[in-house]
Amino acid sequence: MRMIWLRLRRDKGALLGLFLVTVVVLMAIFAPLIAPYDPNAQNLSERRSLPSSEHLMGQDTYGRDIFSRIVYGSRNTLMAGIVCVLIAGVIGSFLGLIAGFYEGKLGNLIMRSMDVVLAYPYFLLAILIVAVLSPGLFNAIVAVSITTIPSYARTVRSNTLVLKNSLFVEAARALGSTNRWIIFKHILPNSMASIIVLSTVGVATAIISTAALSYIGLGAQPPAPEWGLMLSEGRSYLTSAPHISIFSGLSIVLLVLGFNLFGDGLRDVLDPRLK
Repeated sequence: MRMIWLRLRRDKGALLGLFLVTVVVLMAIFAPLIAPYDPNAQNLSERRSLPSSEHLMGQDTYGRDIFSRIVYGSRNTLMAGIVCVLIAGVIGSFLGLIAGFYEGKLGNLIMRSMDVVLAYPYFLLAILIVAVLSPGLFNAIVAVSITTIPSYARTVRSNTLVLKNSLFVEAARALGSTNRWIIFKHILPNSMASIIVLSTVGVATAIISTAALSYIGLGAQPPAPEWGLMLSEGRSYLTSAPHISIFSGLSIVLLVLGFNLFGDGLRDVLDPRLK
């Protein structure tokens, strides 16, 4: 870990990404201390008011403080991205391990199932899943997770196909190790670098996808403070009150940029071919 940090801190882009992500994470953790107002408190007499000393980012169409909603919205946005990656990463990695280690009918069945999922445009498939389950942030997370599983399965399967023929795996077999021990104690730990990098970039993709679902009304539902939903609520006032959408859209851009920069830096550090 020390060597990884020493290499990582030489990459200014990765450090910038880590800084942006850290700021949003701290904002989500300490939201009650940072937000000056209740994110759902309405003041209809001051609807769509411009940024001022009292309301740093102005107020939305219901008179709610946009800065407070941005702060609290970081919780929903971050949760959506992280939970999507956790679900897809665990399921996809497990399927990839099984498909790579047990080649044949089982492996082919798993990978052909992944090919079926990949045959559909991922966002259209997510819309279809949410439409079947009913709109909501939780169902949007489930839908995005399902569309992301094949990426992890294919990556881990490729690593498993290489690692299962390695000398240390052959030595483990010679010592009497079971297949389960080899998979979870030897192959999985040696695939973690690829999984970590894919997960870091995957959080950014999941954030964009869930925000897009909220934007079209299939994700978070009003009055929840969620950046994609806030962006949607201001689209009718882009000419008269653009600040309603600008700050939520800028928040999404900065958070996604942070995860992408940090993910690229991790890839450069963890990939032995780039050292």
